[in-house]
Amino acid sequence: MNAPEMLSRLRTPQADGLVLQLKTLTPLYTGGIGQLGDQVHPSNLLGGIRQMSCLVARTLGDDGFERAVWGNAGTGQAKAEAKQVALRWETAGLEAVKLPEIVKLPKATGGDSRWYFNSAFEGQLGLQISRRGIADAHWQLLTLGLAIQLRHGSFGAKDQFGLGVLALAEGTRRFAVPLDTASDLPKVVPATPGQLNLLRHAFGRLRFRIAPGQRPILNRSTALNLALATRATLRNALRARPDASGTEQARLTVLRHQMLGKLNQFGSAVNVSAAYATESGVEVRLAVALKPEVAAERSEVMKAFAAAAVNIDAMIERIGYRVDGKIDWEFGGAHLSTRAAWLNKLAGV
Repeated sequence: MNAPEMLSRLRTPQADGLVLQLKTLTPLYTGGIGQLGDQVHPSNLLGGIRQMSCLVARTLGDDGFERAVWGNAGTGQAKAEAKQVALRWETAGLEAVKLPEIVKLPKATGGDSRWYFNSAFEGQLGLQISRRGIADAHWQLLTLGLAIQLRHGSFGAKDQFGLGVLALAEGTRRFAVPLDTASDLPKVVPATPGQLNLLRHAFGRLRFRIAPGQRPILNRSTALNLALATRATLRNALRARPDASGTEQARLTVLRHQMLGKLNQFGSAVNVSAAYATESGVEVRLAVALKPEVAAERSEVMKAFAAAAVNIDAMIERIGYRVDGKIDWEFGGAHLSTRAAWLNKLAGV
């Protein structure tokens, strides 16, 4: 095969892949060695896209998507396979920003909790995805997952809560293709620890309004305060009442740690973005992975979170804001029979 023929067969993002221009709504932080946040790490961003696209695939009953699209490292019996998409990030439009070094919040148990931040990035970000050997159906699931992540999730490391909310830049067209809602779907891939599906997730938005007589400025410190106050209130919603039995207190302690994290035991299943401005005001977004295996406990978590919004005011009035209504939730468990239509709605197609 000669060189011109080989070049003509190359698959490029411009020809049959995806080229997007994105913008940061909150600073982008991808950690790295030492957790300095002093550069953008593409592998961190790739991991988030992989996770969301696999959640979409498992929700639609496709248990071969992850291996076919993202490959695998191989095991003793399974041959290693390369991933069938290539991602390239253009970071020249980002600039480093310094975050507040410390944010303090009052603790329910007394004293203050301290949150430490360093640096991150803001501005324009380009993303190119090249297709290799994946089927059209798998490409559709990948792009749906990316659209859902842009609209409801976040990108980057979770070490510094609230960072990495991205959106399509002005003038960028929607790119995801809607699912056919008339076709029968396979059964959902059963959720197992570490491999959930979107029916075991909930996405929420909480809006804020300016408190009477106040004129707050939505700077980086305020944006993080609003997020961390929301997160602390959700955590407190899973605390037992003081008069609860020892058994009940122990049960809720485990549930709280399972959902909101505990050092060296549980990673947090609740991601609350930093606050950002919208056309209608200021909001944070929430993404919750419902890890409990018992359905009653998953329901308990969602009811506790839904009722918690009114308690955030006590923590944020000091910075000039109040909660504007309830958390607007999208709960996956309510859409088993309408999975395709719900995923289209999440993706905005």
